[in-house]
Amino acid sequence: MKTLFQTSRARLLANVKKLKTNEFTFIGMGDSWAGDGQAANSIFGLALSAIRGLKKKPLFILHSGDAVFTGTEQEFKTGGTYSGVPVKSLLQLIQDPKKGVPDIPFFIVPGNHDHTGINGPLTKFRQFIGPTHFAINLPKIKTTIIGLDNSQQFGVDASGQPIYGFARGELTFLKKRLKSARKNALVAMHVPPRIGKWANPRYFQDPSSTFGNTNGQLTRFLSAIRGKVPQVLVGHVHALDKLTFRGTRYVLSGGAGAPLVKKGFLKGAPTPIFHIIEFTVKNGTIVKRRVIPVGFTA
Repeated sequence: MKTLFQTSRARLLANVKKLKTNEFTFIGMGDSWAGDGQAANSIFGLALSAIRGLKKKPLFILHSGDAVFTGTEQEFKTGGTYSGVPVKSLLQLIQDPKKGVPDIPFFIVPGNHDHTGINGPLTKFRQFIGPTHFAINLPKIKTTIIGLDNSQQFGVDASGQPIYGFARGELTFLKKRLKSARKNALVAMHVPPRIGKWANPRYFQDPSSTFGNTNGQLTRFLSAIRGKVPQVLVGHVHALDKLTFRGTRYVLSGGAGAPLVKKGFLKGAPTPIFHIIEFTVKNGTIVKRRVIPVGFTA
């Protein structure tokens, strides 16, 4: 059985060959918790419907992790029940011919909830979704898509909160892939970096919402992408936010189905809403970012 990544990559490469212009759109989203219950599935379903209803079909969808809640086969593939009610899986929702987006390449990076158990393996993710990191070069449209795994838990801090960071070899992989990356280099990962306003504990109430410099990871990451990556997509926090740091724009999109954080969790950030983001790329440059609300607000 082919993984979601395998089918998506093949479809993306074929679709790029057919493009007659260098202008395209793609969708960013994160934290859907599909398969967890009717509430999350309802919002994620509305997100997929919103994508289906767009005037311009996106070239691909980039999901920044926590696609499911507990990393089980039922949530990824087979579906199951929640309080006695049938609940569709992530792949059943995506691949539904009438309500899903089976014809749009869909790429997902691992989140902490995609592991099987707390700090557990990504066995089911690899089996059904695909590799835990990837890079796709699309020279025709001056774009490179890089997905990374920074959902590994290294321990807990003094407050008992998880300390997240990159899996072994991720930063070496990133540095190598960026050597051949195109102008529009997109990086997707789950946990936001502790930079700018996101490094201020008065802004983020929960320090586990970001990853810091454990084993020098933050320093190495920032060094690797500086001047080479114009856009990073992250999730983990169930809200909507953005910042620019050292020339790179970061978008936090964690509103595709998981319960939203309370208003004020991120000081000064927009009111948390369920949403997806449409990015418009022209000649290798992102020229527009449009937030599309789905479902209802908090």
